[in-house]
Amino acid sequence: MKTYQGSCFCGAVAFEADGDLADGTMRCNCRFCRKMRYWEMLLPDPEGLRLLKGAEVLAETPRMQDDGLDMHHVFCGRCGTRLWTTGNLAELGGRFTMVFVPALDDVPEEDLVATPVFHADGAHDDWAKEAKETRHL
Repeated sequence: MKTYQGSCFCGAVAFEADGDLADGTMRCNCRFCRKMRYWEMLLPDPEGLRLLKGAEVLAETPRMQDDGLDMHHVFCGRCGTRLWTTGNLAELGGRFTMVFVPALDDVPEEDLVATPVFHADGAHDDWAKEAKETRHL
């Protein structure tokens, strides 16, 4: 387990997150994730995210459809940087927090390249299955 430092592009938001990229990350081919180029690390403990500054500029992507999912996609309201997602989904074991990997500041390039990535098939509502095509993700 590591504690990563993260922030948005403009520096208005800073946070810490407890996890380990070596445990794997996820990209998804659903419409939202494709548009946002989302690449996430699920934290082992949903409480493993600590906001250090910038609560006043945080914004949340509004739900575009009534799919019943409890997911909250947070970003910086000043520069637009994706930061994290929280929610409660049975498929993820209940309450969860996922951090946007590109928002992490202190990860060496070689660690990012070595990070395992699971490409979920969210486009077909089958997130446990590997997507057939991943080059565009």
